[in-house]
Amino acid sequence: MRFLLGVLVGYSLRGKQKLLIRFLVTLALVVYVVIPALALLGLSLDVQRERRSRPAQTKVPVLKGLTYEDAEKKLNAANLNIRLLATRHDSRLQPGLIIDQVPAPGEEVIVGYPVGVTISRKDFAGPGP
Repeated sequence: MRFLLGVLVGYSLRGKQKLLIRFLVTLALVVYVVIPALALLGLSLDVQRERRSRPAQTKVPVLKGLTYEDAEKKLNAANLNIRLLATRHDSRLQPGLIIDQVPAPGEEVIVGYPVGVTISRKDFAGPGP
């Protein structure tokens, strides 16, 4: 770059070799402006294509404390599916309510992703005699 700039300044100060000066200026513009601009344009198009190829995502709603049916409706509205992972005894909660969910509320997942829930149950078979 310094050499090219030196040649341009030298020839322009002397006022000679105008054809060479035009050629070198054109070459400098192509190498330092046009080619990088084309490369950045290509990169921008690749990034846009990559973003469009990703599946759509949505946020997981809060399900804790809801019944299975209410959670199912809420997930259907968010374009997600529900999946029962387990039932667990929890004496603090009314039976049939969701006590845990995976993935956590607020996480972004692919549309149609199954959200696993754990539901409280009434019957508890404690340790035997």
